[in-house]
Amino acid sequence: MKKNYILAFFIFLMIWVPLFAEEFKVAIFDFDVREKNEPSIAKHIEKQLLKTGLTFSKIEHFSGQDSEITSLRVLTKLDAKNYDLVITITSDSMVPATHALKNTPWLFTNINNPRFFGIRDALNPGAKKSGVTYYVPVVKQIKFFNEVLNKKLTKIGVIFDYYAKSRRAELVEFREACLKLNINYEIKLIKEAKELKEVTQELLDENVEAIIITSSGKLYNNIDTIIDIANSKKVPIFSVNKKGVVNGALSAIASDYYKMVDENLIPMAVDVLKHGLNPGHMPVQYLKKPFIYLNLTQAKKLNLEISDVIKQRASKKY
Repeated sequence: MKKNYILAFFIFLMIWVPLFAEEFKVAIFDFDVREKNEPSIAKHIEKQLLKTGLTFSKIEHFSGQDSEITSLRVLTKLDAKNYDLVITITSDSMVPATHALKNTPWLFTNINNPRFFGIRDALNPGAKKSGVTYYVPVVKQIKFFNEVLNKKLTKIGVIFDYYAKSRRAELVEFREACLKLNINYEIKLIKEAKELKEVTQELLDENVEAIIITSSGKLYNNIDTIIDIANSKKVPIFSVNKKGVVNGALSAIASDYYKMVDENLIPMAVDVLKHGLNPGHMPVQYLKKPFIYLNLTQAKKLNLEISDVIKQRASKKY
């Protein structure tokens, strides 16, 4: 009889306890507009949240429609709707979120160096926010690019998208890194993709030995314009993001956004939702080992001999 009572009790737990489990409401905000069927970090975050075993009443997606004003308006509304957590995506989301999210715990991902976005103490960011950065120090990136070119790099050209918010962080760092490494540099800013042809030619006329494209979909999506001109002079293109390498850049050293979500962001979200931790007291995280992306097809076009050591270190080769 006693065994029957115990069995009945466990059956009760299995059936009824889930019905009383706390349900969480999460908003995922992306500054950019994504194609409906395009794989995205936002969709991946939702997928991974659902695997945690937590119960959600809502996981909703929002976009800033590529607009700071729209982003600020949307995030302000979210802050008033009692979400348990808001997750923001990209550096462009960081600034409006910092101004709009006052009451709601939030986590960011896919951002550049956090200290350029108001976070002075990465171990204790405060203001109910923390998250994951893809940041790889510019000095480390340029050193690696120099290794790829067999340490013969003396002058680089760097192209920035004038409208990319990450420019404010990256531009200063590139200058400081080049000065530290004793490498000459030329910096160009573009507002429209149609300017890329002229800017690339200007850099080549200034005898740069490599061109680096920085964080911007405008640059990644129009990299063909840069490569077609640079290839004629056998000048390699490097990228701060793997998207550049996929589209033809020679190499990049960067964090993998999906791996950051799996290893860093989701455990942080669980700590906030399940354990009630304040993100403001959680250290900003990053991948311990950034990935190396290498385009051997492009190296062949440039008649560049890539060392076996670099090839073995590469996380992904194209």
